[in-house]
Amino acid sequence: MLKGSTDGTDYDVIAPFPWVFDDSKSIDIPGIEWNPHNIDLWRHTITKWTGLVAICGRNRAENKVLLIRTSPSHPLRVFSSFEIDTDQKPEQLRAMTWSLSPTLSPLLVLAGIQGIIYIYDPLSKERVSVLRGHGGRITSVTAHPRKPHIICTTSRDHTMRLWDLHLPKPMKVVAADPEAARLGPPFGNPLTGGEEEGIGPGKCFAVSAGGVGDGHKATVLDASLHPFLNIVATSSVDHAVMLWMYEPPPSPIASVCTLAIIGRPVFCFKRFHMAQVIRVHWLSPSVLLSQTSQSFSAGHDNFPGKLVVWEWLHYEALKEAAENGVKYARDYLNSTDSSSYKILAEVHIRQPTAMPLSISGTMATLTTSSIIRVIDLSLLIARARPDPDVALLHRDLSLEHEEEWQEKLREIKRQQWESAGNLWFPGVVDAVEIVNQNLEKTYNAVLYHGILIRVGERERVQVWLPSEALSH
Repeated sequence: MLKGSTDGTDYDVIAPFPWVFDDSKSIDIPGIEWNPHNIDLWRHTITKWTGLVAICGRNRAENKVLLIRTSPSHPLRVFSSFEIDTDQKPEQLRAMTWSLSPTLSPLLVLAGIQGIIYIYDPLSKERVSVLRGHGGRITSVTAHPRKPHIICTTSRDHTMRLWDLHLPKPMKVVAADPEAARLGPPFGNPLTGGEEEGIGPGKCFAVSAGGVGDGHKATVLDASLHPFLNIVATSSVDHAVMLWMYEPPPSPIASVCTLAIIGRPVFCFKRFHMAQVIRVHWLSPSVLLSQTSQSFSAGHDNFPGKLVVWEWLHYEALKEAAENGVKYARDYLNSTDSSSYKILAEVHIRQPTAMPLSISGTMATLTTSSIIRVIDLSLLIARARPDPDVALLHRDLSLEHEEEWQEKLREIKRQQWESAGNLWFPGVVDAVEIVNQNLEKTYNAVLYHGILIRVGERERVQVWLPSEALSH
């Protein structure tokens, strides 16, 4: 276990190195051919960085990134640490992911409350790029699963942005719609005349419309890029999950990057979440997981948090259109309130401090201040019918009086609240209860190569092997 000073960084962001050697069969980076030379480069990268975990957190006095190495024989060793140069601006790092350079060496992408993206070489500890554009704090940073040079960021400015980290700095940025671009927030700060977005390579090539029209009406909290189609899923404080289609970025040798403003999602799902959606993730090409936090309403019954695994029913139609080179026709209903989904499983969770899930394949960790659950998502039990949420959203026409309807609604809420209190539910394979004398909070945890890593207050980092600590 690592302990820091009492005024040290509160670690709450964990980013394990995500790739293995066989990923060379699926990674698609422009200009990279998997010849013997590049395969050797990739083997060197994997050998050096497998087992590395990057950790950062919130501290206005410093912006430190800690790199630790984990393995069954040595679960916790400090690899290195370095400070993020924020040009003397007060920053709190709130999101982080890994990317790859054009030479297949790893990069760390970080962002925080200033709405600025920092790209660092974790080996040399040198800053590679600084990218600007968002009009509010950045809430998440996500890399494309097959094209890690493409990054998606979400923000309090109600938008998500797509970036290509390999587009060169001299490339000019022009707006696809100059009139819309001049609106500024909630579009963030689109750059319309070739101005500099920051320092070093990397350009924004798409931004979703937010706050007006059919986009998100509140802070966008998370995003997940589809592995095969040019679609990104986003989730928001406005209770919605939206799917956005985008055009791929230009070639790095192009002279101009056109910043496209995506005015309308291709699908919008509002019907099965009753609170802010803090996590969205593609589990397969047509199946997603979304997570809501517990909802508190003055004068009303509280809703527990919820994990939902659901199928997007229009995937095959959109895939066929993409394969045939046909433009998929958006329609107003699917773009604003789609019913093109099937809920496969759901779990209610009565824990107000629950963090967004950390997901790797079908395994996930659900973290609160005192309990860490390890969940096998493939073991979640299919939801029983009838659908209780339909009863919450649509009145039962057989009930003639308002009093009957309200009583039925209260009974459904009571049932959900009671079931949400269970620590062990189908799918939970292990759990850890955090007990410490200093009352230090746990802010995040992740399962990586069979090792559970927990971070929290005062620079605390703790690891467990499953045989040591995961038990009832």
